[in-house]
Amino acid sequence: MVVSFSTLLYSHCFDMYARTMTVTPLASNPGAPAYTGMRAIYNSGPLTITDEEGIVTAVIEDHETIIDIRTIEFDDGGFAILQQGDLVHFDADTDIVGGDFKITEGPEYNSGGQATYYIQKLETAAP
Repeated sequence: MVVSFSTLLYSHCFDMYARTMTVTPLASNPGAPAYTGMRAIYNSGPLTITDEEGIVTAVIEDHETIIDIRTIEFDDGGFAILQQGDLVHFDADTDIVGGDFKITEGPEYNSGGQATYYIQKLETAAP
C-alpha cells in the first residue's frame, strides 16, 4: 500500500506552519519574473558540530537556517523547483523575522514530496 506523505501529512503541516514567500528565480529560471504565493516552512536554530565519535564539540546559536517546501505545490503551480542562487523573501509577521534570503544549498529531498534548502539572510552592507 502506497502512502502519500505529501497529501496525508505535509499538506496539514504546511497549512499550520508555512509562510508565504516571494521567489526570484535567478538560478532555476533566469530572467523569469518574481512570483508570490508559494509556501515554505522557515526554521532557524543552532548548528551542532560533532567529532568523529559523535561527541558535541561546539554549538553555534542561530547559524543554520532552512526552508522546507512541498514540491507538488511548485509542480501544480507550473513553477520550477528552487535551486541554489534563487532568492526568497518573507514578510515579517508579529514576532517572526522577515527579510530577503539567498538559497545556498539544496534541494535535499526526503522521498515524501518535501525538499529542504539552506538559506542565508541578505544583509545591507554597513557604510
